[in-house]
Amino acid sequence: MWNKDKEKTLLEVCKKYTADARENVIFTEPYLPYKPKNWNGILVLAESQVIRNKEERYAKWLQQLTPTQRMTRLGGKEPRPPYPDEPEKIGIGPWDNGTIKLALQAIFEGAKLKLSLDEVAISNAVPWTHKSNGENVNPDEQMQAKAAKFWKEIFTAWKPDIKALVLLGNVAKRVMRKAGILEDKKYAENWLKLRLPSPNAINRVSGMFDCDDLKVRFPEVQEALNTLKMSEKVEQYKMKVFFACHAVSLGVGKFKEWSGGNNRK
Repeated sequence: MWNKDKEKTLLEVCKKYTADARENVIFTEPYLPYKPKNWNGILVLAESQVIRNKEERYAKWLQQLTPTQRMTRLGGKEPRPPYPDEPEKIGIGPWDNGTIKLALQAIFEGAKLKLSLDEVAISNAVPWTHKSNGENVNPDEQMQAKAAKFWKEIFTAWKPDIKALVLLGNVAKRVMRKAGILEDKKYAENWLKLRLPSPNAINRVSGMFDCDDLKVRFPEVQEALNTLKMSEKVEQYKMKVFFACHAVSLGVGKFKEWSGGNNRK
C-alpha cells in the first residue's frame, strides 16, 4: 500500500504512459505494482496480464473501474468494485493460482528465512496487454521498450529498497535490463531470474520426472506444500511442484546470501 504522496507521484507516471500507450492494447492504463502495507523488500515481476478480449470476466470488471482504479487494479487505496467471486485475487495469474507462492515459500523454507508471502510485492514487467482477438499475444519489442521506460520512471519516483527482485521469464529480464535496473548498483546483485511458469512450457519438461520423487529430493517443496496446505487436488499440481523445485535449485543460495544469515527460522 502506497502513502498518499507517493501514490500521487506514481500515478502521474501512469497517466503519462496512458496517453503514450500503443494503439494495439486492450486497456491503455499501465498499473502500479501490488505492494502490501508491510512490504518485506521482495518484488516479483511476471510477464504481462493475459486478457484475450473485452468479453472476458476480468476485462468486464476492469471496464467498470475509473482510469485511476485501473492504474491501481492490483491493489490501492481508492475504493473499487471487488473482483467477482474472488475478492482476494490480485490479478497476476501465476500468483493467484499459487504457482509463484509455492515457489517462493519453498525458497523461504530452504533458506530458513522468516519471510511472509503476504508481504511480497508483485506485478508484471509489461503493464499492457495486446489486442488479440481471443489469442494470447506475447509483448513485442516495441511494447517491451515502452515498458522499460515506464519502469525506469517508476523506480526513479519510488526509490524502492529492494532486498530481492525475482524475474519470471526472458521478457521480464529484458525489460528490467533495458530500464537500467539490473545494472544499477543498488539492485545489481539482488536479482534472480526464473523460467516463466507457463503450464505449456513447464509441462513438457515436468513429465520427465516423478512428482513424488521430486518432493523427496527437494524436501523444501514438501515443506512449502504443507505450509500452504496445497494438496494434489489443486489445478496443475505437478507443474507447480516442478516449478518450485526449479526455484529452490536456483534461488535458495541467493536468498541465503542476500539475507546475510539474518532473519533465520
